[in-house]
Amino acid sequence: MRILIVGIGISIGQQLTGINSIMYYAQAVLTESGFTHNGALIANIAPGVIAVIGGIIGLRLMQKINRRTTLLLGFSLTTTMHFLVAVASMLLPAGNPARPFVILALVVLFVGSIQTFLNIAIWVMLAEIFPLFIRGLAIGISVFFGWIVNALLGLFFPSLIAALGISGTFFLFGGIGVLALVFIATMVPETRGRTLESIEEGVTTGAIYTVKN
Repeated sequence: MRILIVGIGISIGQQLTGINSIMYYAQAVLTESGFTHNGALIANIAPGVIAVIGGIIGLRLMQKINRRTTLLLGFSLTTTMHFLVAVASMLLPAGNPARPFVILALVVLFVGSIQTFLNIAIWVMLAEIFPLFIRGLAIGISVFFGWIVNALLGLFFPSLIAALGISGTFFLFGGIGVLALVFIATMVPETRGRTLESIEEGVTTGAIYTVKN
């Protein structure tokens, strides 16, 4: 069923931004960027603070901006941050005093972007897009695939950093982000401003996929 693919896709896409892996291993990323161990520990506070602020803003945006617009904007911002982190890591070699602070700023912007525009929006979408008769099962399946991907990323993220470095790892995430944008633009329907009953009817008839606000 197409709508189940949509649910699985946005759930996996959320995890493939690398947000949880970056939060799990933020200290390692910051150490790799040039911070001392203690400096990375202190600097790691910044992504946590911006995550809370972004979540609060994201809750307010749900009533004001279309879901598809929010997802497209969110993935555009996170993908841009991925590429900027990768480029900054290349242009600012190890030992450059600006390197750790530039990468920290970009990681903070990345976390703020995903918390503001993606994390809440994706959970709202999962709650809205499925017909009632499959909603519980479909949400469970979508979240299952998302957290399986999260577990794999969490397991292999240190190996990615070791093998590819910061630049290679973030270029990889950026490429995945481009694919996520294509998926959202071509597959994800708009649900804001519609009742659950009208969404269910649209999904059942296929009419919901013709509305691209």
